[in-house]
Amino acid sequence: MTQHAHAPLVSIALCTYNGARYLREQLDSLLTQTYGNLEIIAVDDASTDESAAILQEYQQRDARLHVSVNPVNLGFTRNFEHAMQLCRGEFIAPCDQDDIWLPEKVAVLVAVIGTHALAYCDSEFIDENGSLLPGPMSSRCNMISSRDPAQFAAANCVAGHAMLFRRELLGKALPVPECFFHDWWLAAVAASGGGVTYCNRRLVRYRLHDSNVTNVLRERPAVRQRGRRETRLRNFGLRVARLAALPGASSAFLERLHHLWVARENQWFSFELAGLMYRHWWRLNAVRKVRWRMLPAMGFAVGLRLKRVLNPQAYRHG
Repeated sequence: MTQHAHAPLVSIALCTYNGARYLREQLDSLLTQTYGNLEIIAVDDASTDESAAILQEYQQRDARLHVSVNPVNLGFTRNFEHAMQLCRGEFIAPCDQDDIWLPEKVAVLVAVIGTHALAYCDSEFIDENGSLLPGPMSSRCNMISSRDPAQFAAANCVAGHAMLFRRELLGKALPVPECFFHDWWLAAVAASGGGVTYCNRRLVRYRLHDSNVTNVLRERPAVRQRGRRETRLRNFGLRVARLAALPGASSAFLERLHHLWVARENQWFSFELAGLMYRHWWRLNAVRKVRWRMLPAMGFAVGLRLKRVLNPQAYRHG
């Protein structure tokens, strides 16, 4: 292990819930990081398997690991909020229970974050047995550096397992709005102040398996289902409203977009919204690997009044 004199403390916020199958492998990868000034804050969310016992076993071996067990289940997002608030470090790195971090991950991200609020890296995919799967994370979405929270309105490329951020970001980001996942919201808030920087190195092996609590590919167009369309559109409007409240040069555009989005509730079609989304399509979809903008922009601008006529069941709540 490389020791870093005067290096800032980095807190790894590890959340577990019934993750015993892969937890030892992940803990081993955290405790062998080359960055020396680490603490690992592990919070188990009332698991019913051996997760808490494994954490306590490792805690006895290494004083850098601090374990807390929730008396009741908080849920994925609230447990991450709790774990991050327990962190003491200048930098915080969220951590899933079933991945593998390459030894230099923390050291590299500390070196590249500079004056930015958040840094993140690329990842490789592995299956449940640890075998590499084709294509890195960057093949599924555009990995961007950003100072524009509007780029996170439709999708996210900054996975929690791949990020390192300054602790003061928590004061601006918590609590996480229900329309966002915690990593998505942290990235957007970071973009609005300090900025997000991307490190083009694969520093995590992200495990894909049937028990994933979340899936970082959840926003891919290929997995959209028609029955969820109204929920996605509603959440898009909620996200735009939250992003519009963030400071920075994007707020005026996002406020206008939110105003037009709300107005479509009682419209047949909004030509103004269609024009705005067409002009800013690449900005709003900076993360997605999209090719066309005319038809999608027009589709977003169809008013809910018309949608209720065409599909009253799906759009009965707007």
